[in-house]
Amino acid sequence: MNNKNVEEKKKLFYRIIDVIKVRMIAGIIILIPLLVPLYLLTFAFETLDGFFAPIFTQLFGRKILGVGFIVLLLLTFLLGTISKFAIVTKIIQWIESLILKTPLFGAIYNTTREVASSFQGGKSTGFTTPVTIEYPKSDVWTMGFLTRTIEFDEKGTHGIVYMPSTPVPSTGWVVLVPIEKINFLDLKADQAMKLIVAGGIASSGKLKFKNINQ
Repeated sequence: MNNKNVEEKKKLFYRIIDVIKVRMIAGIIILIPLLVPLYLLTFAFETLDGFFAPIFTQLFGRKILGVGFIVLLLLTFLLGTISKFAIVTKIIQWIESLILKTPLFGAIYNTTREVASSFQGGKSTGFTTPVTIEYPKSDVWTMGFLTRTIEFDEKGTHGIVYMPSTPVPSTGWVVLVPIEKINFLDLKADQAMKLIVAGGIASSGKLKFKNINQ
């Protein structure tokens, strides 16, 4: 009897450990995409502010608040400008190839890059086809992007729909939906992404389906 109780307690203990592991992994998956860009931005801001603040203090005779933020904006603009040059493009592609080979971080970076590219309406990203599906229940519509179609076992043609979360579109969830239940939106990719990120504030006040057979 005692042995049976001990075995049951062991099983219960292992079940609890398994639940904790599953919850911890789920939490990590949610946190990492949020913390990585936040950490990088904070690091960049503090580094730039620490380096340039004394220089600006010497030049203007007083401390200027937000120097790091101003320099970060200027650097972002500068990077966007020089990225048009072929040699810079090659260097960026080489750095990206190294990042993409990094486990986990590479997948996060790739998703974040595709989300950012969708704001430009670029065709290189997988987020080019805005759609809406009835989710999580009937008559409740969720916006997302059809990334591709697949033959799902014997269930027929399904669409893989990625639904970005608001306001951090690099996090979200993926659902497999029968293709006939996917409604295509009469929106450009960048318009749909801005609408999602802004929580609907960027809406024109009208949303229409698109007939893909046109």
